Amino acid sequence: MYSFHRSLLVAIVVFLPLTADAQIQELGSEGTLDIATWNIEWFGSSSNGPSNDDIQVQNVADIIMGSGVDIWAVQEIVDVNRAMELDSMLPDYWESILASESGQQRIGFMWDSRVLQLRQSTHILQSFNYEFAGRPPLKAEFNVTLPDTSFVATFITVHMKAFSDQTSYERRVEAAKRVKNHIDFTSLSSQPVFFLGDFNDELTASTYNRQPSPYVPFLDDTDDYAVLTWPLEQDGGYSFQSGSFLDHIVVSNEANEMWLQGSTQVMTNLVTVNSFYARTSDHLPVMASFGNVVGTGIQEEDVFPVEPIITSLYPNPVSGTLNVSINERFAGIGADKTSVVSLVDMLGRVVYSEVLFEGDIEIDVTPYAAGVYALRVESGDSFESDVLVIR
Repeated sequence: MYSFHRSLLVAIVVFLPLTADAQIQELGSEGTLDIATWNIEWFGSSSNGPSNDDIQVQNVADIIMGSGVDIWAVQEIVDVNRAMELDSMLPDYWESILASESGQQRIGFMWDSRVLQLRQSTHILQSFNYEFAGRPPLKAEFNVTLPDTSFVATFITVHMKAFSDQTSYERRVEAAKRVKNHIDFTSLSSQPVFFLGDFNDELTASTYNRQPSPYVPFLDDTDDYAVLTWPLEQDGGYSFQSGSFLDHIVVSNEANEMWLQGSTQVMTNLVTVNSFYARTSDHLPVMASFGNVVGTGIQEEDVFPVEPIITSLYPNPVSGTLNVSINERFAGIGADKTSVVSLVDMLGRVVYSEVLFEGDIEIDVTPYAAGVYALRVESGDSFESDVLVIR
């Protein structure tokens, strides 16, 4: 899994100015959880999609910052370096993860860490890789903190098999069924779940010969799910440039209790942004907002530790032995706590990992290539990372 750490990227990537003529409508608000899904057409690819990658990256950064959305499920992220560049153009509190098992077109999440704090992320349903076109779903669990409440939520994003032929349709049918089973027959069945992404099909009828939609199991199970984008499609809306509605948001009944009626929308105003279809994507983002939460509670101190986790990191830069001191509140002291210290390279790869049993640790960095790393300490639901330079 590629995980981008803000402090790490700021040290090595040049910030670019925001586009002066970008016309972005702010749709999210401080008191709500605002979510969106967006297929960013062949993002960063030099041979597919928009021809000017610099403009595409800049437009995407403008849209993410200007719209006020808290978390984005993204698809078709092709170039990891361009994704890191995008990440560096956002404020320090934005974080990102990209799938490690998505082939050339990666899926992922980008989120405002002031609102969402990542608990864990993983691929699911890898044994059905064929049905998911080599892009198994990415699942991420977050602590969500709003001004008047906190809760735990799970997000699942997909980029389903494309095209309107029979075989592609049948693969989408099977893939949709597997996602629903995964939610229905695990602990997710009683939790707020947000299932969103590029479904590559419509809901009223499939793009293949007007057959029943692959997502009928979700549409029919009104006791457990709400398909928030269905009314928009029924009203003639679309999310894809050709006029199809392919990008959808499905929520469990626990999440639907939080949904703010009328908030689901396609960001159609974005077509005015710097030749959007030619320079940014052939898909428009789709979003929805949630509030008045009655979901599962969490303790605020577990989300925002009042003390730093890493109390000392020296020398930095380092060429031999790194000395790390951890606040004993977070160190793995006692049988009821597991804490881990890790070194993560620029591609999000963990090159070193060790369980902590005391507050101080020495790490020999000589086996690792010179460069910029993130030193990360995880303790339960809390984590912290610092920039480390090895020379």
